[in-house]
Amino acid sequence: MKRILFLSAFVSTLVYCQQGNANVNNSPVTRETLIARAGYVNPLETKGSPYLYAEYKKARIANNQKLVDMRYNAYKDEVDIINNGKNMTIYKNPEYSPIHIIDSDEILYLLEYPYNGKKVIGYLFEVKKLETATLLMRISKTYDKGKYAQDSFDREKENTYYDLPDIFYFQKNDGQILQLPKTKDELIKMFPEKKDKIETEVKDKKLNPKNMKIFPQLFRALS
Repeated sequence: MKRILFLSAFVSTLVYCQQGNANVNNSPVTRETLIARAGYVNPLETKGSPYLYAEYKKARIANNQKLVDMRYNAYKDEVDIINNGKNMTIYKNPEYSPIHIIDSDEILYLLEYPYNGKKVIGYLFEVKKLETATLLMRISKTYDKGKYAQDSFDREKENTYYDLPDIFYFQKNDGQILQLPKTKDELIKMFPEKKDKIETEVKDKKLNPKNMKIFPQLFRALS
């Protein structure tokens, strides 16, 4: 009797194992399938960089004569430096401005300026000093998050950093910062004393007076 009960239990167990579980199949187990079952996914590749320059540059911060290794994060609008062998982000403090990048001879200023209809505090690059103003430029990047392929017909998309169009500003000698206008008339309102020079430059260079994005050609008129 005991033997019959034992055989019955053994057969029931065998049948259950053969039927299996919905989560178990007979496909061969490989390292890849084990990793997939564990929920591991290879990280997406990233194209581009958040930094203006990939490598660190020698720079002088404010009046500090000691040079430091720095790089500008154009995505976060931050300045990173090497301090005691470690990377750190410096505070946006007027005491740490301007920053002179020695290798490329560029100067960053920490300023309050108009952007997207509001006042922001950030870094602007000096482009050129004029007689009545300083021409400044905002350099920035954006980030496009990638995605994994959903099936064999889909394509994986990498993370990508993109350069945004540069935005230009005039800082007048009184400290006022204005974004570069989009038309000749607006530019003349900003610099009425340069009216004749601006109009002559636009005429001689055959510039589109409704598109001042090609502003570098007005340097001579404004200087």
